[in-house]
Amino acid sequence: MAAEPTSFLTPTEAARLLMVSPVTLRQWAQKGLINAKATVGGHRRFALADLEAFAAERGISLANAAPERGETLLIVDDDRQLNGYLTALFTTRVPGITIRNAYDGFEAGRQVSDFKPAVVLLDIMMPGIDGLQVCESLKATPATADIRVVGMTGHHSPELETRILAAGAEVLLRKPFEAAEAIEACGFASGNPTRAAPG
Repeated sequence: MAAEPTSFLTPTEAARLLMVSPVTLRQWAQKGLINAKATVGGHRRFALADLEAFAAERGISLANAAPERGETLLIVDDDRQLNGYLTALFTTRVPGITIRNAYDGFEAGRQVSDFKPAVVLLDIMMPGIDGLQVCESLKATPATADIRVVGMTGHHSPELETRILAAGAEVLLRKPFEAAEAIEACGFASGNPTRAAPG
């Protein structure tokens, strides 16, 4: 039987749980007082178990004893069939998730502003404003900089992967990808059987 995936939180989520500012949390991590993992894109993530141990050692009460994970996802892809498939996939595999959809970069920007998702699953090759520009815009804006961005493309190249990771994405998925791969990349747990997403 496979082990349950470890829950990882962004600095904002972890700081909210510990009831401190993200700046304080980053300082603790830099001093080695609390464990932090680095994503492929160089972003800090904190394991829930490490936060609980840190709090227990110091007598800190956790906010609501659990993080406000905000299982919210914005799926951005101009391929409406794939967009619909991914919506069905996440709705089925991640209980309680709230999903919205966008079909181009402009609509993605509007949805992020209105919806404020925890995760954006973002196609890179789109007409008009492409996924790279969307990612750069999200990461350059303080209010959206902590949103987890997961890129996806059917036209993978090392150069494209380097560019999207440099822009702030966690990872670049290659279409077609396994369902479990997408769920894990987005930070959601799934114990169900997987099948490949269509290309």
